[in-house]
Amino acid sequence: MFYDPREDLRPQPLTHNPLNALVAPRPIGWISTISAQGECNLAPYSYFNAFSADPPVVGYAPNATTAGGAKDSLANLEAVPEFTVSVVSADLAEQMNKTSKELPHDVDEYGIAGLEAGESKLVRPPYVMRARAVLECKVFDIIKLPVGKSGRGSQLVLGEVIGIHINDDLIVDGKVNAKALQQVARLGYFDYTVVDNLFELLRPE
Repeated sequence: MFYDPREDLRPQPLTHNPLNALVAPRPIGWISTISAQGECNLAPYSYFNAFSADPPVVGYAPNATTAGGAKDSLANLEAVPEFTVSVVSADLAEQMNKTSKELPHDVDEYGIAGLEAGESKLVRPPYVMRARAVLECKVFDIIKLPVGKSGRGSQLVLGEVIGIHINDDLIVDGKVNAKALQQVARLGYFDYTVVDNLFELLRPE
């Protein structure tokens, strides 16, 4: 089939928007921000990726809340333009999912998910202490994205990575062992996958 998503996001026989299934798997950015009053927010974003290696830049795309306002992980950046990204390994998948719930501003997602917050070295927001890898970031830019048919706005937050935590046991022969990290990725709908099978392709000379 072929269709124009500007006219209909889910034409028959589709019952769900297939974009998430077609652009997948996507790493999950478990984003932590902090307000001017010191209130922390922790939320997962599957619209997350790396965009540059030198300098290292990552980005995530928060859309508006169901009520139309800015999510805490965006609103907090106005006062404290910094965030952390905790890598989600398989043993943290359930806790990550708990923090995806839309909660009031004053509710602590770390507490809801039974997680301990670690103190960052270079930025104010904390990170998930149990995460086996963490990125500390300062905001580089926030780009307003087009408003779709739903009427909910979205932004792309780009951050320069200024600090990286990696558990020492993940480093084997100078590389991060992806199978040991067991990183969780998002597929379409409510489906996820774990990195546990690798193959190598060397670039042609």
